[in-house]
Amino acid sequence: MVTKLARNPEKFDTFELYTKLCAQNSLDISDVKSVDQVIDTLKTALKDNHKNLNLIFGKRVEAMFSIVAASLGKCCLIKQEDGGEVYCNENISIPDFRIVLKNKSSFLVEVKNYHREPFNNTYSFTEKYFNSVIRYSELVGCPLKFAIYYSKMNWWLLLSPDAFKKKGNRYAVEFTDALKQNEMLTLGDQWLSTTPPIDLYLVSDPAKPALLNNATGETNFIIKKVLCYCAGKLVSGEKEKELINIFALYSSWVETSVEPVLVGERLIGIRYRFEPGGDEYSENGFDHLGQISAMISNMYKMITESSNGEVIAVDTTREAKSFSILIPEDYKSEELPLWRFNLQADKGLKDI
Repeated sequence: MVTKLARNPEKFDTFELYTKLCAQNSLDISDVKSVDQVIDTLKTALKDNHKNLNLIFGKRVEAMFSIVAASLGKCCLIKQEDGGEVYCNENISIPDFRIVLKNKSSFLVEVKNYHREPFNNTYSFTEKYFNSVIRYSELVGCPLKFAIYYSKMNWWLLLSPDAFKKKGNRYAVEFTDALKQNEMLTLGDQWLSTTPPIDLYLVSDPAKPALLNNATGETNFIIKKVLCYCAGKLVSGEKEKELINIFALYSSWVETSVEPVLVGERLIGIRYRFEPGGDEYSENGFDHLGQISAMISNMYKMITESSNGEVIAVDTTREAKSFSILIPEDYKSEELPLWRFNLQADKGLKDI
């Protein structure tokens, strides 16, 4: 699992920004007054950007992608590409990241946030922008991918430029076509399914008071243990319990009921049930939990959003390994059966 290298942004990034703003405004970096002028400039810029939701959500999605890519387990290097000075005599746009995989292949990634309904709208770039990003990839001799986050569905799609078709002065891709060309498997993404429902029982400590107020619905008890069930079967394995808690919290399944378990007036515990959306389970014995990348994204959103969905952070100091969902290659379990689907793009990388 790759880890983020330690940096000192307070020392180096602030000084680099200071010298650039001094140069831009013809200020003497050795003059103490220049510090105050730069700080005033920064205050104005930050107050303006504080209201720029497109910038806030766009930057958070960039940071989220780096965590997703690092957590999926196929990368050995993820490097921000669009930082630092650049000199060029051509029209170029610099992608967000350079990625090197464990199989030694590498590519550039331009990350995009798409917040419209994917089935009713077509994602597109201007021809000028599209060609400028491709031109950069040609100059540095590294292939390019576009990582598009369809936020309405919480889906990541990784696309090669040839997935886009020229329409007038734009390059566009329909969502259904993008699904066929999705290369997230390159990074280690999988689609997971299991047998519903998932139940979590918070069991009260029998040695402590445990009461339910029927009038208010409030409970007062000490949790002794948590029992996990899949399709009515008790889950006892440590890996299975770890996964079932992840699925309950971060998968596409929803909490459908919360019920107290009583013996007389004694509160034995509370049962939380999680099930796939819709009225009925599938007939094949398993239901889709979502992509691993989507679950990681849900984790990331949970720590960067307030309870009402407002973005309160763009980046995090947490290591990527704390977001990873590790499932052994030889995983088999009767308690928590998993179906793992590796979806290969029509034109994806061959060496996966």
